Amino acid sequence: MSKEALKRMTTIENLTKKQLIDAIKTNKNEMSSEQKTTAPNIIKNNTSEIIEKIDSKIPTYIKLYSDLYKKYLHMASDFCTNSRLSQKEFFGNMGVNDTRLEMFDAYFEYVKKMILLQIDINENMIQSYVGHRLTALEFYEQMMNRTITNFSKMFSWFDEFKK
Repeated sequence: MSKEALKRMTTIENLTKKQLIDAIKTNKNEMSSEQKTTAPNIIKNNTSEIIEKIDSKIPTYIKLYSDLYKKYLHMASDFCTNSRLSQKEFFGNMGVNDTRLEMFDAYFEYVKKMILLQIDINENMIQSYVGHRLTALEFYEQMMNRTITNFSKMFSWFDEFKK
């Protein structure tokens, strides 16, 4: 509230009705102009902080998924390297015949298929998860847009009552 408005309010006792109405209208206009300049800034500042927070988390998510896949690759590489070394040493020293090697090969073929299937299932799960999240965000965005539209309508009604 400005100093002029306060001075006008202190001399209310000496005002006529017309002067009092003019003082109230002027005070309302001053208050509404102050609100108009600060309200968008409040919304902008708060939403900017939320957007910055979300944006700051992107590198964390990328690093976490990258670490996860590095671990998968490391495990697969270790398994293959150790298996190959063990196979040469173990089977070479024992003198295992070709029939048993074929059975062992069939077993590892089965293990390989299971691992490849799990990789595909994991990919599908992540795609599904992200798809559901995107759908939920789309719905949330629509609801927020409707809410903002409704608030705008309500505020326009208040403007009509102020006149």
